[in-house]
Amino acid sequence: MNHEELLKRVAGLNPAQKEALLKRLGYSGSKPAGELKPDPGDMLPASACFACDPGTPGSLSITFREAATESPPAGYVQVKAKAASLNYRDLMIAMGQYPEAPGVPSNMGSDYSGIVTAVGDGVTEFKTGDEVIALSAGTYIDGMVQPGSHFISIFNVNRRQLVRKPGVLDFNQAATLPTVFLTAFSALVRLGSIREGESALIHTATGGVGLAALEIARWKKAKIFATAGSPEKREFLASKGIEAPMDSRTTAFGEGIMKMTGGKGVDLVLNTLSGEAMLKGLEILSPFGRFIQVDKKDVALNTLLPMGLFKNGITFSVLDISLYLLQPAMLTEQLQEICRLYEEGAFAPLPLQTWPITRLKEALTAMSRSKHIGKLVITYP
Repeated sequence: MNHEELLKRVAGLNPAQKEALLKRLGYSGSKPAGELKPDPGDMLPASACFACDPGTPGSLSITFREAATESPPAGYVQVKAKAASLNYRDLMIAMGQYPEAPGVPSNMGSDYSGIVTAVGDGVTEFKTGDEVIALSAGTYIDGMVQPGSHFISIFNVNRRQLVRKPGVLDFNQAATLPTVFLTAFSALVRLGSIREGESALIHTATGGVGLAALEIARWKKAKIFATAGSPEKREFLASKGIEAPMDSRTTAFGEGIMKMTGGKGVDLVLNTLSGEAMLKGLEILSPFGRFIQVDKKDVALNTLLPMGLFKNGITFSVLDISLYLLQPAMLTEQLQEICRLYEEGAFAPLPLQTWPITRLKEALTAMSRSKHIGKLVITYP
């Protein structure tokens, strides 16, 4: 049935039938049936391997196209995507605002769950049909990661960039895991060495990284303080047992922390804030406190730090997990540990919302509004 025939048939339906049919067929908009046009972003190529183009930076004019693929080279695994989660990194790339990491292309789509479809020479830990979680920078073809392989549906990835999916998670839940749990685990455990009884301030704690950090801090039996950007998000944190959640959009959290800790400050700050708020986080660290910077804005602006803040022996670390692609053994070790802990019940799945890949623009728009709690997940046909 061509589009003209479809529109004629739709015109004969009642309003409820029209809405149900159009949703089922993936049409968008609220125009009368006679004016309906298929959304170009809803039309996927006929090929099994496709990727998207974000269009003019900032426009989110998502279109889909056929993408190149080839058999995985030695040491690589080919994966067919089942789901992919969004990160603010993806939105920044679409908006043309993401500062690239050295040697790593800026492709939208990094957190995948999927099924192994082929393995290269020398790969013994995976086989066709395995269900996996992957942290990908884009598909690997002709000896390099391909720029422009945004949210690609079939990709080649180094065997060290994926792990077996925990059986306790479905594909959508598993896709939420790589970036946020690797970030939170690296921040609190590898860099922050958080210990039982210590205190941690987790900023913007209703986002993916924040919620993962809450799970890890609870597992480590740390005292948790947290901020969020709206009353609704702070209510959510309070419902999860966080004492007096604070506002991440002002620096009043500094006074709140000092009051709640009796002037001692906190042992660790997981920082997603910039400018004056970043400096305030340094001021409220206890002696030998650890400050883990995951926000990229001040790094990109080359913001200067007053060295007097470090007189109490505090440490400042910048975490960019895309650099793990240059040290894949570290990536694999931590992801395997995270998945093992999931299997043992140490962590709970993160809250999520799903969109089909054809509605990627809507998902990115929802992310730009920053009203969601947890992760946004894209599903593949």
